Amino acid sequence: MGLEFFVNHNNDINEINVSNSHIEETNARLGFGFLVIFIYLLIGAIVFVKIEGPVERIQYEAYKEFRMAWEDKLTNLGMKLEDIDNLFSNIKDAALSGVWIEKNQTSESNWTFGQTFFFCGALISTVGYGRISPKTHYGKLFTIIYCIIGIPLTLSFISALVLRLRQPSNYLKNKLSSKLSHVFHNFQIQYIHLAVISTIVLISAFIIPSYTFSQIETDWSFLDAFYYCFVSLTTIGLGDYIPGDSPNQSFRELYKLLVTVYLLFGLSVMMLFLATLYDIPQLNLTKFFITKNSEYVDLNKDDNITNVYNKYKEEDDETGSIPINQYPYSIQNTYY
Repeated sequence: MGLEFFVNHNNDINEINVSNSHIEETNARLGFGFLVIFIYLLIGAIVFVKIEGPVERIQYEAYKEFRMAWEDKLTNLGMKLEDIDNLFSNIKDAALSGVWIEKNQTSESNWTFGQTFFFCGALISTVGYGRISPKTHYGKLFTIIYCIIGIPLTLSFISALVLRLRQPSNYLKNKLSSKLSHVFHNFQIQYIHLAVISTIVLISAFIIPSYTFSQIETDWSFLDAFYYCFVSLTTIGLGDYIPGDSPNQSFRELYKLLVTVYLLFGLSVMMLFLATLYDIPQLNLTKFFITKNSEYVDLNKDDNITNVYNKYKEEDDETGSIPINQYPYSIQNTYY
């Protein structure tokens, strides 16, 4: 979705008539934007260190005690410390590869059809969880070739799907405009439209799927499931939560297929949300970094001051009423 958003948003930017002088004059803004992002990264790092750091230290101390207890037991049985280190290292490598044995149950192969179908979906949608990855040279080479073809194909499909989703969205926007134009300005109607689309996306792509996942995945809370949906549909793809990996998962193959379909659907509605968001000029921050202030709005120009309230009737001076084109004025935002 990140690539899809970049492609679509870049097309919008290309429609702006920006000269080299505009870019040179807005370099300071670009530098300011970098500073803001850098500060934002610093804030994020500080917060995560404060929140997650203490928990990690507790886990480390617990593991250290566990490790020392087993070292004592195994050394008493005649094992060398070097062999114990190799034992724990092998267990760690196997666990990271998704291979484990628990309660006399062996983990299912990572390369079953359903698991691999889900893996391919994560590749071409650019979610890329990272839990499963090819280990052979041929597998890595095929991954590169597969993604070179699959990612553009998927982006084209999502673009076509989003285009169809925008038709009912635009219909809703036109309905809101026809019903509310006598009360609200155009840009206010755009915000209302964004709020409606956001609510639909929140319910259809996050709340309902999160509840479903929390019911199927017995060790997931609703927050865990919502976190998984958000991380997946924003293509962050951390991979700490993967549906269908629990032991004795019923209908695992079908479950993985349905989750892959959900990812494609979810990415499409997320793109619809982003498209709706960036249809509002005041929220399109990219243009702030490539256009001058004078390009945004000139309140001295008559064509930037219009009355959008239909409730004011145009009358002549003899009736004592105020002509619609003179007063009251409604400043229509012409940013960008």
